[in-house]
Amino acid sequence: MLAVLVSLPLLLTANAPPDHDPRPAVMLMTGLPLVWGEKGPFDPGSRPPTAYHYLRLTFRIRPVDVLDDKSLDGRRVLFLAQPHRLAPAELATLDRWIRGGGHALILTDPVLTWPSELPLGDIRRPPPTGLLAPLLNHWRLKLEGPETQGAVEATWNGRRIVMDSPGRLRSSSSDCTVAPGGWTALCKLGRGVVRIVADADLLRDSTWAPNGLERPVADNPAVIGEWLDALAGTPRPRRRLTREPGGYGGRLAPALLLAGAAAGIGLLWRRRRKR
Repeated sequence: MLAVLVSLPLLLTANAPPDHDPRPAVMLMTGLPLVWGEKGPFDPGSRPPTAYHYLRLTFRIRPVDVLDDKSLDGRRVLFLAQPHRLAPAELATLDRWIRGGGHALILTDPVLTWPSELPLGDIRRPPPTGLLAPLLNHWRLKLEGPETQGAVEATWNGRRIVMDSPGRLRSSSSDCTVAPGGWTALCKLGRGVVRIVADADLLRDSTWAPNGLERPVADNPAVIGEWLDALAGTPRPRRRLTREPGGYGGRLAPALLLAGAAAGIGLLWRRRRKR
């Protein structure tokens, strides 16, 4: 029996034409090496984390470099993962967009432990600390350093999640509710919703699969998917991300082939109906 990451209907949409792609659209702004890996698309040894591959299966991810009225216009969900420093105008635009009905997942880590082979000062290195204090202060949230160094385990909706030296959030506003443990908060601002998580290392493969991707110890990618689903208004069943020897998606590859075949059959059937 094929072990799929998500339900079959979701996989069947993987090859759907862009105009008819039912996957929720998510904007992504990040200082982490998620899209191409640390050294960029032209380095054959550089590759994105497996967690990012997982998210791409069920979301139409659109990377953005600048937050302004044009990039945010008509968009519903933003994934802001340990971004580089934002200009004051960007912070003001983001706050206005959220209060107008935008939804955002924000990972801001006070002590990022993501390893990097790039030299100090290289702009491609992830920010070692969260740079969103002006925005959090405006929401009457405070991000503090970690109480515990190293791996920290938690549960979310029955799923296990592992973080690395997560920070703590404190709220002085009724708009933001901090969950037990202090590592995440949910804010309802105007007509918008924001989930803030005080750890970005949970996206790193070695955090949730320290013994190799064949033996994950936590469900970090699935939990992140659930957070984005909730913000997009599309709750869906999710299974643990697994990987077998022989490359990424050892178990996933047959499922994707099946999904592609089904999509092809559907396309042929629609063309025959038109004829």
